[in-house]
Amino acid sequence: MLIPAAVFVVCLVVGVGASARWLPDLAAGPIGGLAFFVVCGLLGAALALVGLHVYSIVEGLSHSGGFTEVRNQKAEILASGLQSMLWDAGSLFGLAFAVYLLALAPELDEESATERAA
Repeated sequence: MLIPAAVFVVCLVVGVGASARWLPDLAAGPIGGLAFFVVCGLLGAALALVGLHVYSIVEGLSHSGGFTEVRNQKAEILASGLQSMLWDAGSLFGLAFAVYLLALAPELDEESATERAA
């Protein structure tokens, strides 16, 4: 039980760190900061889910049955694991992408502020 928790935490930290480092800036102010925090958290959680699914696929493949059933059973374990991984992580990636696109970029925020002042 310790290994899946460690995989989750490591993948979460790596995902949040990578997205915080390489995502372009969002709008300034509290809304842009909150959107950036949400996007980084969602991307980190999605990467953590991918890590957990990879771990469960590897564990399932290493504990598969006898030699005669191995080929079909391993293919089923891999296919079902990939399907659930894409469904779970894809939902979080899509939500993070939607939040990122809805947050204003800094240059758009500055342009709208100058238009309001004029």
